[in-house]
Amino acid sequence: MELQDSLDHFEKNRIRPYAISYDPVDVLARFAQKHDITYPLLADTNSAVIRRFGIFNTLAPEGHRWYGVPFPGTYMVDEQGRVTDRSFYANHGVRDSIPRMLQESFHIDPERGPVQTLETEHIKATASLSSGTVRRGQVHTLSLELELKPGLHIYGQPLPEGYIPTTLTFEAIEDVRFGEVQYPEPASLHLKALNETLPVYEGRVPLKTTLQNRRRDDFTVRARLDYQACDDRTCYPPADLTFELPLTYLDNA
Repeated sequence: MELQDSLDHFEKNRIRPYAISYDPVDVLARFAQKHDITYPLLADTNSAVIRRFGIFNTLAPEGHRWYGVPFPGTYMVDEQGRVTDRSFYANHGVRDSIPRMLQESFHIDPERGPVQTLETEHIKATASLSSGTVRRGQVHTLSLELELKPGLHIYGQPLPEGYIPTTLTFEAIEDVRFGEVQYPEPASLHLKALNETLPVYEGRVPLKTTLQNRRRDDFTVRARLDYQACDDRTCYPPADLTFELPLTYLDNA
């Protein structure tokens, strides 16, 4: 009942959540009473709204118990009724977590999950998760904020052989899938000493990815950042930083 537990965050930011279902009113009323639901549940018994949003499921044959069951997902709609964002997954058992939706769609950071900051003489790196709890089927955001000391750069991609690109990798966890890491577009820097122009990052560098959970217990995300810091004259030895971010499992209702 993550949506119900997050109502305070929605109300503080003037966001109104609704849930639309093809179930009749009496079924939704019993569900709301059983789980203490206070946000509106809308009964779209003839699937008129579901069809207008284009999520009426016709993949199952007519007469099958899954025929017409809407593809599960979330729409973000502004005050004029225009869809500003949406979140859907091919697997019916997968959903974005509420903190991830608030961060990605509304740019709100309600309660960031575990955070770990590591700092060296060249770089400060802060890893965080969008929530400290996780349910089966949830998708969370993992962020890594890098802050390079003035005058330093690290390398992006593509690079010639012999250079160390900045990479973020993860220790494999059974039933947890990590998405592709989103790296910012690097700048081009001409190195006079080498007479080469290379892709680099300077200043603040945000990295981001997702994790999709199918586990039913607590687990720890272990991430590793590999990089090489350089200035105008010197490239320092390649280095790495390892982060550990624990997640607590919660049962679905």
